[in-house]
Amino acid sequence: MRSNSPGRVLGAGMAGLAVASATAVAVVMAPAANATVDNITISDSAPTVGSTYSLHADLSGASFGLLVYWNDNGTALTPAGKMPWPPYNASLDWTPTTPGQHVITASQGSSTQTLIVNVAGGTTTTPTTTPPATTTPTTTAPTTTKPSTGSGGSGSATGSAGTLVGSLLRGLLGSS
Repeated sequence: MRSNSPGRVLGAGMAGLAVASATAVAVVMAPAANATVDNITISDSAPTVGSTYSLHADLSGASFGLLVYWNDNGTALTPAGKMPWPPYNASLDWTPTTPGQHVITASQGSSTQTLIVNVAGGTTTTPTTTPPATTTPTTTAPTTTKPSTGSGGSGSATGSAGTLVGSLLRGLLGSS
């Protein structure tokens, strides 16, 4: 059986404390990992309502891979954030829906840049509508025929149905 002397246990504890302290000092003195949005640009300097434009942000810093959040007048364009790709770049297609001043912001970590864009009203053309052509259905008067008087004017039926009915009546009434 092995026995540890109190001096050995105390020495091991002091060594562990020294390593832990050195690690804590290194972490505290390490530079902060930053993500920086350097600038924002737009693909067209005179945007109009209804057209689509590309917003672009240049990124830098050690944490350039953090998600980028885009906003238009405080309304999130990317609620879940957007991964910068290619590295150090973030882009987004944007279609303004209202004319006037738009404050576009790109945020990454604690860094935010702003771009003010003046959007012109789009040229809207009212579509011309033509009422559907009305067509009047052509109707023709039905052809009418004059009933025939039959043979002998007695109203006797002709044809196979008339013969059948006549035979039945003669049989019932007893006439030949």
